[in-house]
Amino acid sequence: MKNTEGGNSYGSLLIEKAKHDSKKAGFNNLHLCTDHVSFYEKYGFNYIGQGHHPWGEESRIYQISL
Repeated sequence: MKNTEGGNSYGSLLIEKAKHDSKKAGFNNLHLCTDHVSFYEKYGFNYIGQGHHPWGEESRIYQISL
């Protein structure tokens, strides 16, 4: 499957599967931690803040309502 930009749409497929499975499991929101900026916003995720991992690193936290 190709997207309109000529690349594979695997990211979109994986996100939709995670959203579907999370909702099916009874969750109202899906969260993720990442270092990517401006990627997940195009899929409807909202940046909610910086997270601090136990091993000392930081990453961005995103949320989407299901």
